[in-house]
Amino acid sequence: MARVSGIETPTRADLVKLDRDRPDKGSNKDWLHPHDPQARIMKMKDGRTRLAHKLEQAVDIETAAVVAVTVQTTDGGDTASLSNTLNETQHLLAQVGTQPEEVVADKGYHSNKTMIELKDRGLRSYVSEPDRGRRSWKRNRDAQQPTYDNRRRIRGKRR
Repeated sequence: MARVSGIETPTRADLVKLDRDRPDKGSNKDWLHPHDPQARIMKMKDGRTRLAHKLEQAVDIETAAVVAVTVQTTDGGDTASLSNTLNETQHLLAQVGTQPEEVVADKGYHSNKTMIELKDRGLRSYVSEPDRGRRSWKRNRDAQQPTYDNRRRIRGKRR
């Protein structure tokens, strides 16, 4: 597919972009787990697909203690599931008299909505930013400053 589209030496990211538009992929409308109807199609790291759930953990960086664990469907991707994990984390930490201050996550969690939500919650974000090229902020000016603040933090020394 990559060669047909004109890409001589495709990177993994190029292949992922091409695969998104490929017809006849599995659909959650077509597949149902016989014992767990909430399971969704999930692509594993080795490329296989399985009906599964998404497990997320919140970990205290200083002590490496697991603070919260959530099990979610894979429908919305990382950006959609972060809110649930943060809610659970804040709830559990409130029981011991503390609150989270920072969020560290990979680029799958980066979105305008995520940056705004983290700012609104009063959390410092350290979320890797995917390579999107030059951004236009005309449609979503509210996300510009939180994104720039996050970018400054991930490029500097963590304090």
